[in-house]
This record gives sequence, C-alpha cells and structure tokens, in this order.
Amino acid sequence: MNIVQVNNEIGQIKRVLVHRPGPETQRFPHGEFALAFPLRPTSSGFNLEQAQAEHDALTTALRESGATVIELRDLLGETLAESPYVRRELIDRFLANCRIEGTELAEAATQYLEGAPDDDQFIARLFEGIRYGDTALAETTRYPLAALTHSAFDPDTFLSGPLNTAFFMRDPLSAIGAGVSLNRMYWHDRNREVDILQTIIECHPAFADTPRWFDHGSSFHLEGGDVINLGETVLAVGLSSRTESLALDRLCQNLLWGDPRSTVTDIYVFEVPQSGNRLHLDAYLSPIDHDTFVVDPALTHGARVYHGRRGRKRGSVRIQERTEPLSRILSDAVGGGPVRLLDFGKGGTDRMEFEYGNGAAGILSLAPGNLCVCAENLTANEALSNAGMTLHPVSIQEMTAGFGGPNSLCLPLERESL
Repeated sequence: MNIVQVNNEIGQIKRVLVHRPGPETQRFPHGEFALAFPLRPTSSGFNLEQAQAEHDALTTALRESGATVIELRDLLGETLAESPYVRRELIDRFLANCRIEGTELAEAATQYLEGAPDDDQFIARLFEGIRYGDTALAETTRYPLAALTHSAFDPDTFLSGPLNTAFFMRDPLSAIGAGVSLNRMYWHDRNREVDILQTIIECHPAFADTPRWFDHGSSFHLEGGDVINLGETVLAVGLSSRTESLALDRLCQNLLWGDPRSTVTDIYVFEVPQSGNRLHLDAYLSPIDHDTFVVDPALTHGARVYHGRRGRKRGSVRIQERTEPLSRILSDAVGGGPVRLLDFGKGGTDRMEFEYGNGAAGILSLAPGNLCVCAENLTANEALSNAGMTLHPVSIQEMTAGFGGPNSLCLPLERESL
C-alpha cells in the first residue's frame, strides 16, 4: 500500500499531513524564549492558544475543501502500535541526532524515553524534549561531589531540545509523485523531525511500498520548501541558503536514473533570492491554477534557472542554464502553452514589503484557482481576487512570524491528477 500521490501543486488536496502546535512550544530553559526560538529575536513568547486557533482555522479550510487531514502525532501513534520494536528503533535514530555525547548522557536519555508508560507519553517526551532534571543525571545522591561543588547538571537545561517548529510540516518531508524525499535539514535539531517521519515511512503500512528519492542520511542539505511539483514529469527545485547544489545533484540522479517508479524527466533549478524571512523557492513561486503562477518580482528579474535531464551516459545528468524570460521557462515546464504570471508589484512600499515578507507568494492551492492565503495580505489578496481566484484567508502570524505562508504548514500526501 502507498497513499502518496502528488504530481502537481494545484490539484484538489485529498490527503494532507499537519502538526498542531502543542506544549513543546512552551518549553524554554529557565523561561528564556530566545534560547528556544533563536529566529524570533523580537519576540518574547509564543502564544500557544493563538497558534492553535490559527492552525485550527487552516485545518478547517482543508477539511471544508474535501481533504482528509492527518495529524502527525496520530500517525506516529499508529506506527508505534504496529510493533514494540518500532519504539526501540525510533529511540536509537532520534538520539543519534541529539548530539548527546558519552555513555552516561546517552544512557540517561535512553532510559527516560524507554520509561514512558504508554505511546502517548512516549510521543510527548519526543516532542517536548528531555531536561537533565527529567533524568537520573540530576540526582545528587548519584553525583554527590558535583552537588557539593555546585558543578552538577542544571535540571532545567535541555539534554534534547523540544521540537518547537515541527508545525512547519513542508520542510522535513517532500512528496514527489508516488514517492517521498526524506530531507536533510539545515538546522541540525530539525533532523529529529525527519527521524520521526522516516520511522513512519518505514513502519506504517500506509507507506509500505513508498519509494524514497532522497536519503535523510545524506551529507548535503535539502529542505521541502525548495521542492515544487509542476507536473507528472516535471519538478522545480530551489537552490537556496537551505538547499545545497550537491543535494540537488543527488536528487536529480535518483529521480532520473533511480527507482523506475519515478516519472520525472525534467527538473528546473531556480537560484532563490535571499530576502528577509523568505528562505525557500515556495516563498517566491506558487502555481495557483492550470496556467497561472504567483511570482515574486525578485525571482522574475535576475534569478538564474537551470534545466536538468538525463545525460547520454547512464547515471549522468545534463544541466543547462536557461536564459529565456521566466514566462517562457514556465511555459515549457508545463507543456508549452501560454502561462500567466501574477505579481503584486515591486516591494518598494512598506505595505508590499510587509506582504512579500508575510507569505504573499507562499500560497496553498486547495484546488485549481481555490487558494488558502494569509488574511493580512490585503493588497495581494485583492489582486488574486481580481484575477478570478477564490480565496480562503487565514491568519498564521503567531505560527510563522513571516517565515512562510499557509503552504509551509502542511504537506499534501495526495492530490488529484490534472
């Protein structure tokens, strides 16, 4: 069985994976928010109630569009129920990415996770992190000299930090055709999210026959925001601050020459501009209808594009730079017909600077021309409405803080083919 089938970014979503923010977002060492959320330097806290309300509005829009919404915790619970060996395998994999060095620390973390009385508690311990005080390491009777000399472990410090950004569901896993890419994250701590997803892919019966296009064990970084399905045979990828060219070389080789279940024949590589919080290709380019794309002007003007196909020698990939206008490149990518590129004007005004930085181009297509957008982007949303699109505005400010639009918060596992 394999429930993954995503050949495009606009077909009606049938099945989608999400993670609702939970208590893991409230776990700070000594209450110091900046240590847990270093990319939010101007914030002093994470409003969980507001974030959960935002997430609930997003999942409501998904359900009302006809999608089956799958919560990551529930899927992990189903996976753990398959066999007692799944927990043991996940513990080993998870702790290997915690950068815990030495026998005593590793044993303490292992015992804490193994000691969870049931699967729900085990999942909570994975997501909410492991403090030294949760383990035997903080017991003064075991380390009396350290206690006496005030050099014992601080019980409030994390041995393994919380997974407090796991609600950015698109980054660690990508669905490409009938397979998945288990990505290598730029921030090392987020690789633990991939560990959880890898266990699900390997052990849940719904993914038993799912091919894998990229190995999480790779040395090179690849993140899901830089992966966009343009059609059954065409993929767009971003070369960004989060995704390396070496990783894209491996992905191209695997898709073009690896498992025969891959239908991809053409891969377009876009050099992603770096502007503020816009980190990935999906913050600059969004397919929204059969012939229509939203494009950030920063991508339209000056971004270099490369086209990858099979080379003549088996296993080789031929890469050529494309110098035509972006409209011509995207037209070729989707079959040669005319395409419409929508942008919301240059970011010269404060209003548009805000909207571009607030996910104006990071749109989630629920179906062709049926779009989930950021409610605060008034100018962009008016332009989309005038272009004939049906909008479902949601506010996601507390969750994203400008690091993406609605498309960054969920991972479609199945879309209708076009």
